[in-house]
Parts: sequence; C-alpha cells; structure tokens
Amino acid sequence: MTASRICLGRIVGVHGVRGHLKIKAYTEEPAALDRYGPVYLKDGRQLHLRVKVVSSKGPVIVIARELTDRDEAELIKGQELFITRDALPPVAIDELYHADLIGLEARGPKGEAVGIIVGIHDFGAGDIIEVKPPSGPTMMLPFAPDYRDDVSLEAGFVTLLPPTGMLELAGLESRAETLDSKLEQ
Repeated sequence: MTASRICLGRIVGVHGVRGHLKIKAYTEEPAALDRYGPVYLKDGRQLHLRVKVVSSKGPVIVIARELTDRDEAELIKGQELFITRDALPPVAIDELYHADLIGLEARGPKGEAVGIIVGIHDFGAGDIIEVKPPSGPTMMLPFAPDYRDDVSLEAGFVTLLPPTGMLELAGLESRAETLDSKLEQ
C-alpha cells in the first residue's frame, strides 16, 4: 500500500524572532529536509524550507521562506510537514519506506494473520513495528532483519519472525487485561 503523502517531520518549536522553525525530522538524513522541494501542512499551505542548523541532538532549525516573524511561526507549531510520495527518490532493491508498510497485513512465521501494521517506531535500539490485532490493544514487535522474513508490498503483507513466545505473550497480556477489567467492575 503506497501512501500519497509522506510525513517528513513535525514542527516542535520556534527559534528566534524571525520565525525560524524547530523541526523533529522523521527522515534518515535530517539535513535533507530542504532537498525534497516544498513541504505542505495538513491544511494545504506550502512552505519552502532551507536548513539552517543540524545537530546530533535536538531538532533541525529551518528557515521557511513564507514566514517572516515569530508570531506567524507560533501559529503552525505542532503541525506535521508532508511531501507527495513522488518527491521521494526511488529505493534500492533491499530498501523500503516505512510509509509503504502502514496498512499492510502482518503475518506470523506460519503465515497466520497477526493484524494490520499501524506504525513503525525507532526508540533508539532499532525498528519496532506496531501491529493492531483483530481484537485487543496494539502490540510492538521487533522489525530488525533477523525478525522479519517476506516483505511483499505488491501482495500486501509482511511476514514477521518475532522471538519465540512473543506473539503468545502478547495474546496472553490482552486476555489478562480483559480479565482485570471484568474483575474491576
């Protein structure tokens, strides 16, 4: 499933009196935020960015040509920045964009349906895939190469190879939560 709009990052703050923006970049290379062409806000407004400062810690500071002061910038704080899918460069054979995985079916090692992929996260120790099972809360599973097998964008599924017992544990936890909620009533 291919998303038509890709989120590059979120405006997390304002820098200085001229309306420069602090961006939490979702890109592999934060310094590349200005290489995709114009970005769009959810309401359709367009911004032309120029990266000013990139640090290993903290947000990227960008200049948006359309913003001239801090007050204008404050009005869009918290919004996400999007580009169209076709603005992205093509991927290599062994690469994929996380956005292409959202909405695909997640399958277990034996081909059994686990749920639908609703997110990909990296909290510092590698990619984690978030899967919404048919019932119960979402579950987080490792998505490093050792924990996945087939990724078939065309067929609409990903085969996961979580550590032994992880899928069963996720199922037991959701049943335990249901039992706890019933006991509280």
